[in-house]
Amino acid sequence: MTKRFLLSTFAFLISSNLLLAQFVVNDVTFASNSVSDEGKVSGYQFQSGPYSIWLPDSGNSIIDIGGVAPGLGVGGQARFSADGNIISGTSIGLNGPEMSKYNRSTGQWTTVGSLGFAVDGNVSSGFSVSGDGNTVVGLSWADTTGGYAYAHAVASSVLEGLMDLGSIYDSIQRSTRANAVSFDGSVVVGWQDFNGPWKSAVWRKNPAGGYYPNEYILIDTNQNPYDEFNQMGECSAVSADGEWIGGYGDYANNYQPWIWSQDSGVINLGTIPNVGNGFVSGMSADASIVVGWFDGQLFGDPQTPFIWTRAGGLQELNAYINNVLGYPTNNYQVYTADCISPNGQYIAGYGVNNLTFNYFVYRVSLSGAVSINELSTTSGLQVYPNPSNGTVNIEKAGNAIVSIRSVDGKLVYRNEINEKLLLDISSFASGVYLLSVQNSESIQTRKLIRK
Repeated sequence: MTKRFLLSTFAFLISSNLLLAQFVVNDVTFASNSVSDEGKVSGYQFQSGPYSIWLPDSGNSIIDIGGVAPGLGVGGQARFSADGNIISGTSIGLNGPEMSKYNRSTGQWTTVGSLGFAVDGNVSSGFSVSGDGNTVVGLSWADTTGGYAYAHAVASSVLEGLMDLGSIYDSIQRSTRANAVSFDGSVVVGWQDFNGPWKSAVWRKNPAGGYYPNEYILIDTNQNPYDEFNQMGECSAVSADGEWIGGYGDYANNYQPWIWSQDSGVINLGTIPNVGNGFVSGMSADASIVVGWFDGQLFGDPQTPFIWTRAGGLQELNAYINNVLGYPTNNYQVYTADCISPNGQYIAGYGVNNLTFNYFVYRVSLSGAVSINELSTTSGLQVYPNPSNGTVNIEKAGNAIVSIRSVDGKLVYRNEINEKLLLDISSFASGVYLLSVQNSESIQTRKLIRK
């Protein structure tokens, strides 16, 4: 493992309402794959080089951790488990580059299997790891006979080893890939190929072992599930509990980034003027904050990053950093929001310095700006007393579903409400919770404190 210190640093610190926020930039080319709750950023600097961890709070240094980053036929993403100790990716195995996981405590990569076929010397690639660190998901080449290669999504768990997640269209050799996985490994999301572009795919854990066959996310469950205009685009993110899924926009939903749950159905996140296709790249553990970007409208146009919150909706990220968080980004124009930490405190991505035209990697700290400032301004819904150690009144909610989650995304309460509810939270552990009230038109969110 090698460590490199990079001296070119651009950082701002401000304090607002006793909340500290930070925008840190490093003038290097770095692909951000994930950011931990502590603010460490995993990814890579060079194609086919090693994976790395960027440490914005420790001398702005970058630590190489080995493995084989994407390039020359190799795929994969370096993504943290919830505690930041396990990282997904690809490393060299007996048969070539293979889906793997890295243990930061031991400093060792461990290969986790393949389906036995190789393309360009690569047998499988790791794209994500579950929050508990026990399940790595990705892609493995499934067959190369007949001169045609196609791949299957795979999952490898500590208990069950490698599992082939399959494809709906195996008979015509159409590929699948797993992109993300819930905290306990019970829900895996990715894409299913048929006629292009890639469409949504969701695999759910079978209690008897393995996973059930993948299913599409549908705009209308009463319509034809095999109509491509009824199928959402590629899935790219999933909440810790597996209830919320996010993904890429395509022709089926006017190219908007989207999220979905069983209760809400598809929620299109909106768009920004003069942009192209929208992509969800990540969501916080409780799905209250979603990040991503839009492609440029024309070839050569820069990408446009966004942040979406249940209270504030979709906002362009450069404007959010400058106007909501209060950072003057000056010549540093952010292009993407590539990832968000599970606790919703950090976003990372890349951009271009408009003076030097050099790429940079950034990490921005929300530090409660979303959870405190925005959630307190949601109109209509009333929640009081808050904080409380006994009962809480929820009023002006309409006909809706009330759900409460802990900060790690665990669902602790769920019920239907007709306009108002007297809720007893005396049995809750002391701490901060996220209360959401969802009806057919909107999702309203409050921070709820149990004293």
